Amino acid sequence: MAEVTVELEIGLVVGDKTQKTAVIRELTAGDIFDAQADSERVVHTEEGPQLVASPSAVGIHTLRRQIAKIGNVEGPLSLAEMRKLHPVDLELLHEECSKLEQAVITSIASHEVAQRGRADEGQAKS
Repeated sequence: MAEVTVELEIGLVVGDKTQKTAVIRELTAGDIFDAQADSERVVHTEEGPQLVASPSAVGIHTLRRQIAKIGNVEGPLSLAEMRKLHPVDLELLHEECSKLEQAVITSIASHEVAQRGRADEGQAKS
């Protein structure tokens, strides 16, 4: 599983210490399922109660799972810990997670192309 170290600009204050080194990791399917479940809530509508998930809440719950640790704080971070982050650091983590996910997608695509090429090599030529 891919991991990336990110230096936060402001840091997460824990006790009397500021933690500035974050480690983010690629998402798992379980992370996505759990983030969606954590984002669901019951909303009362004219048709009765409906279960809905907020896209912004899914994003936050996904991000907090993608943070493996900040300093000595092991992930996933709690919502209370996420609220302590400075907006600059939150945006930095979002950006780095996006880059990591894009790198994972590119790696998977490259692997698939290489596998297709190997399969093509085994076919008889006319």
